[in-house]
Amino acid sequence: MSVLKLDDLLAPFRNAAGRSRQQLLGVESEKFGILTETMSPVSYDGERCGILNLFDVLCQKRGYRALRETASGPPIAIYKGDGLARQSITLEPGAQLELSGAALDNVHQIEEEMAQHLADLAPASRACRVQWLSSGYHPIATQAQLPWVPKQRYSIMREYFPSVGSRGLDMMRRTGTVQVNLDYHSEEDAMRKLRVALKLAPIITALFAASPFAEGKVTGNKSERARVWLDTDRYRTGLLPALQRTGARFVDYVNWALDVPMYMFKRHGQAVANTGQTFRSFWQDGYQQHRATAADWEMHLATMFPEARLKTTLELRSADAQPNRYYCCLPALCAGVFYDQHAL
Repeated sequence: MSVLKLDDLLAPFRNAAGRSRQQLLGVESEKFGILTETMSPVSYDGERCGILNLFDVLCQKRGYRALRETASGPPIAIYKGDGLARQSITLEPGAQLELSGAALDNVHQIEEEMAQHLADLAPASRACRVQWLSSGYHPIATQAQLPWVPKQRYSIMREYFPSVGSRGLDMMRRTGTVQVNLDYHSEEDAMRKLRVALKLAPIITALFAASPFAEGKVTGNKSERARVWLDTDRYRTGLLPALQRTGARFVDYVNWALDVPMYMFKRHGQAVANTGQTFRSFWQDGYQQHRATAADWEMHLATMFPEARLKTTLELRSADAQPNRYYCCLPALCAGVFYDQHAL
């Protein structure tokens, strides 16, 4: 039997709820790189103007540091700062660039953070004639035109998704979003915010719909990104009706996540694919000679994709990526709803 107990599975949420009563905002936003001379996607490892070249410039000239999955592997992200001030630039599977912002006090700081991020990108982008497009779905590229970022999890997801839906690969490489992370201060506060976030999700999708095009044509959908998510993975997506009821608790979220099939776990830095087993089965029975650990559980939680996700923060996931002039609209809305007890 696994040495993990139910309390260990609840610990990430309980520990987060025990933090000081801060009300910080963290924003994650994705964008597509397009080479303006050819209108083709930016590659991952192009000799002069790929993502790796961009990362190298940012590390040399803007104070970022590279992150690798293995000591000899290629960079899969860069970052600067530490703790709550840490800011990362990560990559989605199709080389979408994602700014994972710091935990900040207000929307004004979020605006300043994005302005600095764009300033960091500007010199290398101009040199390569790259424009960055914030949209919920890539309006031009086909699947065949997009690169694959060499991250261990992505290769496993690439094989797994066609077995559970028809649009999983589109989700991985052709969608873009803006997400907001919020603090919670107790189990009651967390579950209330989760419940409200799930109920608001369709409204947020409609308000921020910004992806009517695919492969150069009008799709008939206001948000092609939202349409993709309806047929990506029936086990780990959606509005979680059982979590919308009054009285739902952390253990209900844990029980839902336990019954979702896994992607993988890691041992000694290497991914072990395990897509045929729920985490509950892995927790109770193990896999081959492996037993579930707290790190495995945290990795599994990060592969849940409902419209609102409970982590050590509450993450709202329903909006298309927005043009820069609208970038602060979603965090402003979230602050007004979730950090005002009268509104909540």
